[in-house]
Amino acid sequence: MQAPSIPGTHDRTVPSLRLRQILRTYCWNFDPSGIADLRASLDDGHYTWLRDELARAMAGCSEVSGWWRESVGEFGGSAAAAQRDLWRRLFPGQPEPDPAIVDAASDAG
Repeated sequence: MQAPSIPGTHDRTVPSLRLRQILRTYCWNFDPSGIADLRASLDDGHYTWLRDELARAMAGCSEVSGWWRESVGEFGGSAAAAQRDLWRRLFPGQPEPDPAIVDAASDAG
C-alpha cells in the first residue's frame, strides 16, 4: 500500500510517519551530532527499513516539499541538495537513489 498523495503539491507520496519522526529526531536543522548518532544506530543494525524508505522519499520529493521541511527544519539550499548531503552522511560510499530505479521497484512491489 502506497502512502497517500497530497493534493496541490508536487510530491508523489508522503513518506511514512516513522521516517519523518526519525528525521525530525536525529536530523533536525541538520545537526551534525544527531546525524552522526543516526549513522551509528544504522551501523548497529537499527532502523533497517530507513535506507529503502528514504530512497523512495527522495525519489518522490519536489524542491519545495512540505514534509521535508517539517521533518528536518532549516537546511539551507535546495531540498534536493540537502537530501543528497544527508544520504552521503548516512550511507557513505553507497550510490544515491536513482528515481527511475526507485520508481520501478515501487511499481513492481
